[in-house]
Amino acid sequence: MKKKILATLLSASMVMGIVACGSTETATTTEGGDTQAATETTAEAATATEATSAEATAEAGAGMDSWEPFAETVSIKIPVYDRGDNGNGCSDVENNYWTKWVQENFGDKYNVNISYVGITRSDVMTDYAMLAAGQDLPTVCMEYDYDKLATWESDGYLQPYSIDEFAQIAPTYYQSMVDSGNINYTKFEGEDYLVLGFRPYGNTTYTWGTFYRQDWLEEAGFTEYPQTTTELLELYAKLVENGHEHPAGGTKVSGAGIDQNYGFRDYPQDEITWCTTGDYQIPALSTEAQKRYLKLQNELYNDGYLNPEYYLRDASEAISDFVNGQSFTWSGYISSTMDTLVALYDNEPNAKLGLIVNSGKFTQDETWGSNNSYRPGSNIGMMIGFSNNATADQMKAAMMYLEWLSQPENLFTMTWGIEGVNFNYNEAGDPVAVGDQSGLAEQQGHNNNVDYWCAVTAVKTLGSIEKDIAAIAPQGLPQDFTADILANYNGQVALYNAGYANSDCMFAQALESVAEYNQTLYDLYAEYRDKLTMCPKEEFDALYDELSQKYLEAGYQAVIDERKQLLDDGLATHLQ
Repeated sequence: MKKKILATLLSASMVMGIVACGSTETATTTEGGDTQAATETTAEAATATEATSAEATAEAGAGMDSWEPFAETVSIKIPVYDRGDNGNGCSDVENNYWTKWVQENFGDKYNVNISYVGITRSDVMTDYAMLAAGQDLPTVCMEYDYDKLATWESDGYLQPYSIDEFAQIAPTYYQSMVDSGNINYTKFEGEDYLVLGFRPYGNTTYTWGTFYRQDWLEEAGFTEYPQTTTELLELYAKLVENGHEHPAGGTKVSGAGIDQNYGFRDYPQDEITWCTTGDYQIPALSTEAQKRYLKLQNELYNDGYLNPEYYLRDASEAISDFVNGQSFTWSGYISSTMDTLVALYDNEPNAKLGLIVNSGKFTQDETWGSNNSYRPGSNIGMMIGFSNNATADQMKAAMMYLEWLSQPENLFTMTWGIEGVNFNYNEAGDPVAVGDQSGLAEQQGHNNNVDYWCAVTAVKTLGSIEKDIAAIAPQGLPQDFTADILANYNGQVALYNAGYANSDCMFAQALESVAEYNQTLYDLYAEYRDKLTMCPKEEFDALYDELSQKYLEAGYQAVIDERKQLLDDGLATHLQ
């Protein structure tokens, strides 16, 4: 397999710049002040050059005003996540009101035929591999994870593009990359392969939340959600005493990013451990943090808090458990329309919910490790490459599509929908989404159509965190969670600024060991995870050691070794 060097990681910055709290400043502290100063200077120079180029392009007459319809119809395919019946919002992600709206308002105007390709959210790599094998890749290949794009490029899925042409066709999108610093991450081995969307508030994960039964918690004699794992186990014991059977619910292992251990690590982190085993895509079996995570699952199972048949149950059953008052918590993306919460209140009108709020104060449980750490992101949102089978006209049409979607009026409509149908304006003049859109012909997709507009931005924003949180707070419910969402955001920012939440390590080339062993390790982990969860408590430690060794021998040691080598060779980011 070819090794492709992401040259800008070396020449621009060896750390990911995180926009802090709505500011344009970046938190880019590394070991070695001289190197940091040099890389910052280089990055500033590169950004200044790109900004000058963007201004020159604008003066030359770029963007939509310069477009003409194609003489012959150009067909492009755009990927969109298919999250299943319980996660899509609109039932058919490939053909609905909004896909038709894009065709009518963009495609028809420029003689472009747009079709959408559903990509299984929990099995992205398999879907793309099957499309590639059939020589039927979508015109653009999109994912949030750099490793996946690097693997696709190494496997020949992608082709380079002219960034000057992109700046000419899509100056709005291009300027966003310049302004965010994402322009520094477009290259593989000196050629431009990627265009990158923006992620506002990238140092937090406030749009993901865990809701719990506040009424159950109070019945158990607790005044607030437990701050440590030890306290959580005490709560579960009380819940069972009060007649709530299997309050922890439980589902089988599935999907990307399973069993993340950020809340079970020791902080400050060891850089080598963080670099070699800290990536969330491959479960870190053999590490102390993963051992703590799985030991907790073992305790929950053996003490009867987990459903004993959790390994047969999928995400839809977890939703049903929560909606029907059979589980204590449920986690999901927060949006103005949350069918799960609507259904819960319909079933139990007197239910009282809470949202887990990060206190911002670091806690370290002696037995279980950290408790409120999380995985922060970066300025980078969606990463996009052009497929190897795209013609010049198809690449141009895809660039036009990204630029059209970037226009404020189009992005607003795709994000908010239609006034009086999908949203209404409040007294302050800000849009407020309709909470329940079920049954509408214009019903938006998952999280207010995010899987369509994520190519531009990962989070919808009105210009301030207070407005942005008010905009995504669930609507039409008996309870208002706006204050809790904001408190959770502020707690995460405080923890991040204190150094107790670190972005994952990034590598300056595709990891051959990951490409080779990723699926094998995923399958093996799912098997070992169930064995470790269901074994008797007294057998856990020995079994963890035994299965960890097998996991290492099956390929995880090769992954660790390659990551360590890249760190030693200066081809990896440093712990912030």
